[in-house]
Amino acid sequence: MLAAQPRLETMPWVWKLARRAVRTFYRIERVGGPLPAGPLLLVANHPNTLVDPALIHATAGCSLRFLAKSTLFAGHPLSWVIRGSGAIPVYRPIDPGVDTSRNVEMFAAVKAALAAGEAICLFPEGISHSEGRLEPLRTGAARMALSSAADGHPVTIVPVGLNFEHVASFRSRVAVVFGRPFTTDDLAEAFAADEQTAVRRLTDRIERRLRRLMVEAEPRHDLPIVMRIDHLYSAARGVSRDPRELVARRRVIASGMAQLRERAPERLAEITAGVAEYDASLARFGLRDRDIDRRIPFRAAARFAIREGLLALVLVPLALLSLAFFVIPYQLTALVSRFAPDYKSRGIWSVCAGTVAYGGWTGAIAGAVAWRTDAVSGLLAGGAVVALAFGGVAAIERERAVLRTARAFFALRQTPLGARARLRRQRAALADVLDQVQDWLQAGAATPPRRD
Repeated sequence: MLAAQPRLETMPWVWKLARRAVRTFYRIERVGGPLPAGPLLLVANHPNTLVDPALIHATAGCSLRFLAKSTLFAGHPLSWVIRGSGAIPVYRPIDPGVDTSRNVEMFAAVKAALAAGEAICLFPEGISHSEGRLEPLRTGAARMALSSAADGHPVTIVPVGLNFEHVASFRSRVAVVFGRPFTTDDLAEAFAADEQTAVRRLTDRIERRLRRLMVEAEPRHDLPIVMRIDHLYSAARGVSRDPRELVARRRVIASGMAQLRERAPERLAEITAGVAEYDASLARFGLRDRDIDRRIPFRAAARFAIREGLLALVLVPLALLSLAFFVIPYQLTALVSRFAPDYKSRGIWSVCAGTVAYGGWTGAIAGAVAWRTDAVSGLLAGGAVVALAFGGVAAIERERAVLRTARAFFALRQTPLGARARLRRQRAALADVLDQVQDWLQAGAATPPRRD
């Protein structure tokens, strides 16, 4: 029975392709130390369907086997990828026509893998969803860890938080946060005496540790507000933009918003209105948060202009050539992604559509050149197309940053010093309010502080 389970080595190129695809589509920021040796059980939240395993595999630094719902192994467009990845099927009761008794096979396969020192990753919520918050966890992860330890193969558990800024936006950021590893040694006796209680305790422990690694905010409406407040607060206080601190700060903001919505919704409305008023003031002068703190001496600006002007002689043509050359696969990717059945699926639809469209475009160009000339020329043409794709992305991102800096310079030159001072005071006042509200929430006071 176990021999029938697909192995990770069956199609190793599957993970190479997946890693390349997600690293191209997203700007991935890994947070946390290296994973320990020995049998591991990684547990993660699940906001972005099949993109989530690819992101974790791309950042874990070791080989992983994933648990995946059994319906993905047949009749799904990516079934061949799932089988080739070495995943282990889970037979969920919520899937129609599934024989849940076959989960005996799943637990046996996991137990064998952990006994062999492998690393297993699963999503204990049991579903992928776009709610932006951690759903109640299933007990399977805790049962696997405790059963393995009881059989003499203690397992280290590593929680993983996936935090997307924009699920389906090309080159958007995602922070993959690996939490502190922990073991189940203290629950061994409890598991022997009362299995259900020990499983529940470990499940609760996993849930608490996962929440510490996540920004829990509804992604379409609340998360943009959380990010906006974080940008404002970071600029006002001059705090670090380190991914670990950024995630922790946004966790606090998201939690504060949720509590305000429940306990003082009028206060939340007042804060968001204040942020909107401040944003309108910034837009009036064409500035961003951090621009109002900038001091750009004319000499520094001149050096910047000379350096970037010379680079632009190469990068601008490269960027324009890339945009023109790849307009067809770009439009195809955008078109296909619109047919995603729901929000949580947009990421995988965009990644897969982009991989197929750009890969097919590259292959078509290489094939056409090979047909007209020879195979070597076709291979060289394919390599040139790939180089143009990645070089074009780098050039576009560089020139966008240059344009933002140049725009800030000219906007600052046209903004009176008094106006900049008023913007700084307005921003500082909002940051003070955020600190006061956070203190109020932590203290549990009955009346929230008011904005002066």
